[in-house]
Amino acid sequence: MDAPKGARAELRDGLRATLVPWLIAHVIVLAVCLRIGGGGIFSPLYAWDTHWYISEANGMAHGGNVFADFTGAGGLAHFFPLTPLCVAGLALVTRLPVPFLMFAFCWALAWLFGALVHVIAMRETRDRLTASRAAWLSQLAPGAFALVMGYTEPLAGVLAALYFLAIRRQRTGWAIVAGLLAGLSRPTGILLALPGFHEAVRDARRARWALRPVLAGLARTASPAVGLGTYLAYCQWRFGDWILPFSQQVSSGNRGAVMQNPFTTIETLLDSPGDEAILVTSLACAVIGIFALTACWGLLPGSFTAWAAVMFALGITSPLFTSEPRYIAAIVPFLVSLPELIRSRWVWIPFLVANLTLMYSVADLAMSLRQIA
Repeated sequence: MDAPKGARAELRDGLRATLVPWLIAHVIVLAVCLRIGGGGIFSPLYAWDTHWYISEANGMAHGGNVFADFTGAGGLAHFFPLTPLCVAGLALVTRLPVPFLMFAFCWALAWLFGALVHVIAMRETRDRLTASRAAWLSQLAPGAFALVMGYTEPLAGVLAALYFLAIRRQRTGWAIVAGLLAGLSRPTGILLALPGFHEAVRDARRARWALRPVLAGLARTASPAVGLGTYLAYCQWRFGDWILPFSQQVSSGNRGAVMQNPFTTIETLLDSPGDEAILVTSLACAVIGIFALTACWGLLPGSFTAWAAVMFALGITSPLFTSEPRYIAAIVPFLVSLPELIRSRWVWIPFLVANLTLMYSVADLAMSLRQIA
């Protein structure tokens, strides 16, 4: 067990612990790009969400259309605005190309995300080995390939980690900022209100329901909803439809439904020639997630477990396992609980190798456009 450090020292340790796996992740994804080929080594990185986020950022930076695709105005409203807004701001300040800034922004935040996971693991377990392995897993979980692309995962991951760090230490200001921004970063950002509420109740009980701690807890809990509400209000003003981001999300061209029975998905993929690789990788990620969730129950606070359970449920019930690996890879408590559970080096090393192999396979399926990512 290691003694607590200051926040800056904790962050430096986290950045050091994350650097090597961060580099390995980039090598793996770029190896997939080389295998796919066509249009240059980096062209596969522009697949799926990357393309649309760059399009949004270009529109924001240069006064073009925003949230518009071939379906018309508002067609991209389900791509939440915070990531492209940040990149557009960088473009206005630096005058550098938006695609370059998108990848620079996402890659830098991916590194920071791993560092914050390291900080969380150290604070919750006081174990340096667990924290180091958590940092590795943050970059090398199968779905973490999205951290190398122009997705919102790096920013959303940083905000989720900051929110957990803040609510665990009753840092109300930090929690409000992280929660507000998380609500603007992705559709599931509002779910951070669940651990926020859990911690708020715990803090209120400890303070014998004194008014100030209760109000602070409510503010921390409400912040993700306020962030989401701000974006929905914008959609109502701009497009006349406040629910548009979510109605698009469950349309037939996107997720298709809020949830789908995973056994129905398995049956569908079994009956679809050529989809065997999607089924195998998705089931492997689900099994890893089940072990991680089981570990959360006994090793981490209830607020972590509650959020992890809901996020995992959304991942495995995604129709046709669309984006399931990256949903699971973004569950911060899993990244801490698995290293804490797997203590033996002789188990951890094969487990890490399996993750690397799965990461290559999942990235290949996504960037070759065989599986929606």
